Amino acid sequence: MPRSVTKAALITGLPLVAITTATILGSQPRHHAPTKPPKAATVAFVRPQRLGAIRFRLAATPSPTPTVVAAAPATPAPVAVRPAPPAPAPPRPPAPPISAVGGAAGVEFSLVNQDRAANGAAALAWSSSLARVAQYRAQDMLNRNYFSHYDPATGQLAFVQLLHLWGIPYSTAGENIAWSTNPSMAGINTMFMNSPEHRANILNGGYHRLGVGVASNGAKTMVVEVFSN
Repeated sequence: MPRSVTKAALITGLPLVAITTATILGSQPRHHAPTKPPKAATVAFVRPQRLGAIRFRLAATPSPTPTVVAAAPATPAPVAVRPAPPAPAPPRPPAPPISAVGGAAGVEFSLVNQDRAANGAAALAWSSSLARVAQYRAQDMLNRNYFSHYDPATGQLAFVQLLHLWGIPYSTAGENIAWSTNPSMAGINTMFMNSPEHRANILNGGYHRLGVGVASNGAKTMVVEVFSN
């Protein structure tokens, strides 16, 4: 199915703030089962066969020409096939524990629903599964010091990879991300609403669920909103 991605970035003066957004349309069946990693290939080790030896023997009766008798080749050793142990599965990022809405993430969730109510859109339901994705994304960007919808290691949309990996069904999904030296959720939410692309995600009537993740290292705060139908 066709997929569209929208992305925008906005950087302002003090306090330092950056925001960007992405939207995925029709890239996933409604009920998606996570793909299983391919089975490791079996590698066989084969022991080399032994070579038959050729022996020379003189005849008992003298003869002008010695008789050469070739001994029968030795029986080759059996071939031993030893399957290699299976290769370890590639590491999977652990999902953060499920948590009820609260803290800074709860504040941002409430602000989003206030914005929707003010603009005639139905309230979004809190999704613990989407909050797991959002929290992982916020902490991962902070830990690896990058700011993008795309995982720098794979070049793929990171939140979509996590939706697939953790078996979270969707047919339409979007992500807003921001970082700021000011940890105020109200300030970050205002930045989102002042950006047409982020505002479109927040007010999208096709979305019914929302998860929010917030991570901070004291110097800057990462905020991630993940929406889906």
